[in-house]
Amino acid sequence: MSPETQQTLAQAAAVLNELNNALQQELSALEQSGAPASKIEQVRAGTKAIHDCGQMLLVWADYIARGDLGHDHDDDSIESIEARPDRFPR
Repeated sequence: MSPETQQTLAQAAAVLNELNNALQQELSALEQSGAPASKIEQVRAGTKAIHDCGQMLLVWADYIARGDLGHDHDDDSIESIEARPDRFPR
């Protein structure tokens, strides 16, 4: 993977982290303001969905940029793939 791609992925991870932190702060503000429980749950679910989607985006972008789309690996078993370190831990 090129250094430019690595840098861009790191920047994307940082921006997504900032977004997730901002959404968590919004959620905390709603909870403290006494907002209706239904609204809090809606924002909580949306915040989790955005976090999860961001993580999926980073993992897939990293996977594609490394060229892991083919079957040129000696061991493509699920156990081997799951044993690889997570480059974007939650």
